[in-house]
Amino acid sequence: MTQLTAPPEAVDGAQLSKLSVSIRGKLQFMDYLVRAAVADVERFQDEPDPGTRIFIKQLVEMHTANLRQESQNLRAIADLCNLLDAMVQTPQEQPYSSGDPS
Repeated sequence: MTQLTAPPEAVDGAQLSKLSVSIRGKLQFMDYLVRAAVADVERFQDEPDPGTRIFIKQLVEMHTANLRQESQNLRAIADLCNLLDAMVQTPQEQPYSSGDPS
């Protein structure tokens, strides 16, 4: 069945799954980068050898460059939010009033 003939729920569900997996992967990678950068900064501060300090500084710079790049690529979160909003907005849904629910 093609996307043109598939029910909207099936297409949205697949799209939702793909986006959520992508976001989880990006967030896990960013978590790794943050932890690595913080650990390397602590090592840098405690390191007495100038050569090793230069190497650790380069590691921190690499982690921060990757974090900056990944943070710019998080448009997927906005896409996910838009998809989630669209999935709960159905034309047959009646708004619930604070009065009598019938």
